[in-house]
Formats: sequence, C-alpha cells, structure tokens
Amino acid sequence: MLPIKEYLSHPKTTAIIILQHFGKWLPDRIYLKIMFRLKMGYKLNLKNPRTFSEKLQWLKLYDRQPLYTQLVDKFAVKEYVAGMIGKDYIIPTLGVWDKPELIDWDSLPDQFVLKTTHGGGSTGVVICKDKSSFDKEKAIENLKESMKQDIYSILKEWPYKNVPRRIIAEKYISPASNHKDLPDYKFFCFDGEVKALFVATDRNTPGEDVKFDFFDANFEQLPFRQGHDHAKVMPVKPK
Repeated sequence: MLPIKEYLSHPKTTAIIILQHFGKWLPDRIYLKIMFRLKMGYKLNLKNPRTFSEKLQWLKLYDRQPLYTQLVDKFAVKEYVAGMIGKDYIIPTLGVWDKPELIDWDSLPDQFVLKTTHGGGSTGVVICKDKSSFDKEKAIENLKESMKQDIYSILKEWPYKNVPRRIIAEKYISPASNHKDLPDYKFFCFDGEVKALFVATDRNTPGEDVKFDFFDANFEQLPFRQGHDHAKVMPVKPK
C-alpha cells in the first residue's frame, strides 16, 4: 500500500486505480470514456473514431461476436485452431481442472506449464522445469490469485466476460539454443491482412523485464513502444 502522499502526488494514476476498483458498476461506455481520457489525455470519439486506440474502444463496445469468447479461452480456442489448420499446430493439453486444488500432480510429467484459461499471461502462467524441486504450494497460491483476475471489469474487453475459469496443463516447450526464453509473436491485422507485429522477449527470463519490439510486415523495426524497452539484441526474423 502506497502512502497517502504518493497518491496525492500522482492524481491521474490514483484516479485510474480508483476507477478500476469502484467503476466496474458503471456502464461500459461511460467507464471507457473516463478511462480513455485519463490514460490518453484526450476525449474519446466513438461517433467518428480516427486513432487506433479510439477504434479499439469502439470494437470493445460494438463488436461482440459470440465466437470471440471461445477465441480468448486458452482451452476452448484449441479446438477452433485445430479445426482451421490441424491439431499438429496445437500444444498438447495434459489436463484441465476447475480449481488449482484439484490439479492431479501425479499425472503430470517432469516438465509442464500451468495456465488459467480466462486471463492474460504473467500471473496466470506457472512453469515447471523440474517436478522434483517444484513448489506446488506456491503454484496453487499463484493460480488461486490469478483465478480472481477479471479482464472484463478492468479493461471492458467483452470477450473475456463469460470465459469459464479453469486451469490447464500443457506440454513444456523448450526455447531454441539461441534464446533464453520462448519469443512471443503477436500480429496486427487490418482488413484481414497482417500490417505489423511485435515480438516479446524475456517474458519469463529470471532477472529480466519483458521487452517489446514492433515491426512492419517486412520485419523492418518500427519506432513504437508499449510500456517496455526494446530488446538489447534485436529479434531475428523467424523462418
């Protein structure tokens, strides 16, 4: 808990924290308008959105296809992707449970990854590289905390609203010899075509903060940032 003087010296940050905690009962449109003004510094135009950030807020409110709920569910999405491109591209699921306390540890191999199905990364991901020294109690504690995560109430991203809260175990995938961690690729599509991407590195590297690097469709680096530094060594274009 920060001292009161810290909150008073950062009124905008304080207002965002208050809105995240007590604004969940506001209509989505009003909540997003207030949050947008606090974070972006200008008024949200939903009638004629022009900027990328404005259009994302419009999508949150008016593009609510039921399929999106399956696509953000880390367990249910596998069936969809397998049906599109084949199950060979799906990381094998080793188990699925409704609560962390129900995890069948004996059924899991020496290495595995646990994930909550309804949330983002970071706190909702637990990696086991050696079962003999793995701290099960700490893993359960972290997963229980992650099960409380509610992306919809904080960000108003509607697809997450009705995702069942579960935990899945997946096969552990080792990084390539030239990587300390698995790179994370995210692609930005406009009108069905990839126009840009970013690569996240060091997401699970001990002692390192995650790095974000943006590129265009030709893998030329773009001058964008999203709250994180660029990688010390620029990511190499994958085959």
